Amino acid sequence: MIGLGYVGAEVCLAAAAAGHRVAAIENDAVRLGELRADTHKADNWTKIRRAIADRQVDVCDTIEAAPPADVWIVAVATPLDADRHPDTSHIEAAARALARVVTPHAVVILESTSYPGTTERIFLPPFLQQGWTPGVDLFVGYSPERIDPGNREWTMQTIPKLVSGCTEKCAKTIADFYRTVVDSVHPMSSTAAAEMAKLLENSWRLINITFANENETLCTALGLDAWEIGEACRTKPFGYHGLNPGPGAGGHCIPVDAAYLSHFARSVDVSTPVLDTAVQANTERPAVIARRVRDVLADTAAADRPARVLVVGVAYKSDIGDTRESAGIALMRVLHQAGTEVEYHDPHVPTLRLPHGGFRSVPLTAGTAEEYDCIVVTTAHAAVDWEVLKYCTTALIDTCNAAALIARLA
Repeated sequence: MIGLGYVGAEVCLAAAAAGHRVAAIENDAVRLGELRADTHKADNWTKIRRAIADRQVDVCDTIEAAPPADVWIVAVATPLDADRHPDTSHIEAAARALARVVTPHAVVILESTSYPGTTERIFLPPFLQQGWTPGVDLFVGYSPERIDPGNREWTMQTIPKLVSGCTEKCAKTIADFYRTVVDSVHPMSSTAAAEMAKLLENSWRLINITFANENETLCTALGLDAWEIGEACRTKPFGYHGLNPGPGAGGHCIPVDAAYLSHFARSVDVSTPVLDTAVQANTERPAVIARRVRDVLADTAAADRPARVLVVGVAYKSDIGDTRESAGIALMRVLHQAGTEVEYHDPHVPTLRLPHGGFRSVPLTAGTAEEYDCIVVTTAHAAVDWEVLKYCTTALIDTCNAAALIARLA
């Protein structure tokens, strides 16, 4: 396994559970140290840390130090660069390094999300340059990761696995391997089709979340409850598949995949106005919430000091500690730039490093909650003490229907 992030960890655990001998390569020294640490801390990495300690998964810091393998899976980061353009440099680096050490008849699978053509135009060439022939002495293909961090029902094992290969023989060999690990395999006609499927499923979600957020803004202006209305629409047994509004879609997949698809469409001179608008609107969503905060502060903040705001939840979704593309963090930046004093509370994110400084999660108690001029809920973790907010007199902006959790309290 090349890359031991959220995806790599889940793949390692599933492969080990299926009875395979597993080794993982992680060149981030800090992460590697944390994964090797003897700690009883319960977090998103507990299972993989235990598997490493029990020698179910071996780890090393370079591809040269890794043992020979029959199957290589690459799940490295595919972020956006400073200009919000796709950055496939980690894929390129992994392919170059792997092409030098791979052995005959090995299976090589890219799982990192990217735009159509990445597998055959970026990932495959280093292997061709080393003299390998796909489908003959090496089996290369693409199988997009579909991990949903924190989801206990849909896991690496139970989520259907899309598989593809650079040749028919590659595709069959890759499918045969994944059938030993997951419950269901869905073969696809080409690597480009599998790449496109991954981008489409998450871009669809971004478009619908963005529309839900737009509707929430409209409902707020009308004094209506967007969540009540959405719940009513779900009683229609066909046609409606609406998603819930929030502070903005976060995580690596939804906002990043949509940006990858938008960039790819432009590269082939295809206009995607709906997708482009959704990407832009999602980027601007934290600023919409920030304007709502400023409207509240105009009535609640003292004139002789900076306004104080508490953001509850900086993970991008509930009950995990993943802060990638977090709308809560984006909101903190916007408020800081406006001169507001911002702190956060998140039981899953004890510390946070932002461009303007380091932060620690502050306690949320009946006493501390009253010290702020406004509290903004951006992630509804089950571990938050919602009882505090139920009786708090501080102005509350609820972006993710935490009110439903509060209402259930006795």
